[in-house]
Amino acid sequence: MDFLSIFTLFFSVVLSSLLVFFIKFKAGIIRLLLYFSGAFLLTVAFTQIIPEIFNHSHNSNLGYFVLVGFFIQIILEYFSGGVDHGHHHEEIEHSENHSHTHFNPLGLLIGISLHAFFEGMPFSGHFHEHNHTENMLLVGIIIHKIPIAIVLMSLFLGAGYSKTKSFLLLFLFALAAPFGSIASYLGGHFIHDVESYYQIIMALVVGIFFHIATVILYEGEKGHKFNLRKFLIIIVGVGAAILVNQFH
Repeated sequence: MDFLSIFTLFFSVVLSSLLVFFIKFKAGIIRLLLYFSGAFLLTVAFTQIIPEIFNHSHNSNLGYFVLVGFFIQIILEYFSGGVDHGHHHEEIEHSENHSHTHFNPLGLLIGISLHAFFEGMPFSGHFHEHNHTENMLLVGIIIHKIPIAIVLMSLFLGAGYSKTKSFLLLFLFALAAPFGSIASYLGGHFIHDVESYYQIIMALVVGIFFHIATVILYEGEKGHKFNLRKFLIIIVGVGAAILVNQFH
């Protein structure tokens, strides 16, 4: 098991959610964090994960698994309401004004947790020869989890939940990625071709990232106006992913 990655995935959610108790996050700040994370994830997918899994794969059906991942994320959004790419960041404004928001907490938790479950699958510990790619993926996922955990905690507090109940719900979400790693680890014991197993998992994750990143980056501003600040943050996110990849 890749315990360091599992602990990092878990505590990135826990610590990020606690920030809400000490810092008041404006919706605009959350948007910028999401733009950065979307650009980072997309760059990691195009420059690291896709070349690796397709250059070393003899599986002609691998592209279909990318497509499956894409549609998995579409289905998950019916439960999560798009929290994984920031659809509810405006609700932070409501929580600041003590105006209760209304949503289905169970559906939200199921959708976002299943999303995190898939994200955790590459970190089972079976794929030691792909450490660099896993590390890049881990950085991207953590950057993505920070604004999501903030939005979730703000949503729960804005819905009138107590701090304790809100934190417990975030704790359950934080466990989802480690459970994905554990499930992948256990499944790997029944797979003889570990390399193909790795490629399929990564293809699914790439498909999920494609949907999230493209929605984050290309869901236009009102009137589809050009937003210079958004564009610059996206460029910074791309550049950061390239630098981390080069100097890792």
